[in-house]
Amino acid sequence: MDTQVALIVDVADSRRIKDFPGQRDQLMETLSLRHRRNGWMDADYAVTAWDEFQGLLVAPASLPAMIWDLLLVVYPISMRIAIGGGAVERHPDQRLPINRAATGEAFFLAREAMETMRKSRRGAEQARMALRWNDPLIEAAGNAVLRLVDVLVGRITRKQWEVIAGYEQLRKQADVAAALQKSESTVSRSLSSAHYWEIRSSLEDFALVLRHRLTGDDAERGDEGLTEGGTA
Repeated sequence: MDTQVALIVDVADSRRIKDFPGQRDQLMETLSLRHRRNGWMDADYAVTAWDEFQGLLVAPASLPAMIWDLLLVVYPISMRIAIGGGAVERHPDQRLPINRAATGEAFFLAREAMETMRKSRRGAEQARMALRWNDPLIEAAGNAVLRLVDVLVGRITRKQWEVIAGYEQLRKQADVAAALQKSESTVSRSLSSAHYWEIRSSLEDFALVLRHRLTGDDAERGDEGLTEGGTA
């Protein structure tokens, strides 16, 4: 069977979020619309617990783009993202929610990744992204990238996220500066101090590894797969 990617998203401190069920459902609806529109998924996200939902990525090489889009859309809510890459069995009834319509190796590996995060700590801080895959090279490369991205994203300030979101949507620093009423040099410094370019570059490298390992495609590195999501 072809490799697919299961994602489990666990929202941290959900009891402290006002009207959490309503916000969770709105978030899932937004993510489902964006990720299906981009061709990354063919079914909506589904709730698996009060503070947890899951999805199935049918275009595995787009995983880095999906992770970046999740981070953009979900901010400022804190979450853990567990990822599993492997075989999946689908129910013939496509009307069923994905947590009832699909099972298999990818979901078991994603659950293992989530349990690993819940049990382990990196110093005083708990990891927020982890990956398990049926390919050891992809698993090693993916976790190396995700550990870096996790640390850098955790240091981004609210104002820096505002600039990043503007740049993802407008794609030109001058346009972001005009929209946010900031100088272009301030926008440039915000992107640099947030390590935006390093985060994007690391995810693009991971996308290249996935394309090569899963399809044998040696296409040159580029950011096309990471710009599709943008911001709504």
